[in-house]
Amino acid sequence: MPLGDELSAEGRAALGEYLLLMADDELVIGHRDSEWCAFAPLIEEDVAFASIAQDEISHAALFYELIESMRGLGRDQLAFGRPASEMRNATLLERENGDWAFTIARHYLYDLADELRLEQLAKCHLPTLRAVAERIRREEHYHLEHGAMWLVRLSRGGSEARSRVQAALERVVRESRGLFQPMAWEQILVAEGVIAARPSHLYQEFRERAGTALATCGLRMPPDVPPGEHPRGRTGGHTPELRELLQTMGEVWRSDPTASW
Repeated sequence: MPLGDELSAEGRAALGEYLLLMADDELVIGHRDSEWCAFAPLIEEDVAFASIAQDEISHAALFYELIESMRGLGRDQLAFGRPASEMRNATLLERENGDWAFTIARHYLYDLADELRLEQLAKCHLPTLRAVAERIRREEHYHLEHGAMWLVRLSRGGSEARSRVQAALERVVRESRGLFQPMAWEQILVAEGVIAARPSHLYQEFRERAGTALATCGLRMPPDVPPGEHPRGRTGGHTPELRELLQTMGEVWRSDPTASW
């Protein structure tokens, strides 16, 4: 049975939107992570971030394949053929990498948010989606551990490293609310039993888990921001940084969209 056939038409449409959101997140952060290859502060991190990037992009491909089975659009078209206004990734993920402290703060907090939503999907009553979520979650666990290790390392790396990572957290936390931007279709997925809780309602748990982790490093969890002040990448409100990134990512595909790579 194709994915989502047991859902209502509204449920299938909502599921397609949720899968697209997750796929776009993984694709965009995967590309940003790949940009550290040969530029990370340690040669081991060149390898680590290249591996993490490969994982994220492969996770995006899995989600795009599920969407393809539902909508008939090919995964390359989904990944490279849409303008920025049709991308559903959180704005935080498209930001340029900046310094190492910003990358690590974003790396950890995004993977924590991703863990929360994968926990939900791993309980889904749709067997195909549950299996994909469980597979991805096992791999993402190591990404989360990697980010946590670097937070500890930076927090204990002297006054400059500590102040830089704290400053990065102020920026990342401010934009992290955009990872939980409320969407109109969330309640449909809850009503049809695909997920147990609306994704936007996971934000407080995200702050609690993040606050506990940061406290163990001696770092401060920055204050919350009002709900209306977060970026709206989920509904196409993106930055010029995403347009530039999409231009780079899709350059080869646009040379011959009909080619089989």
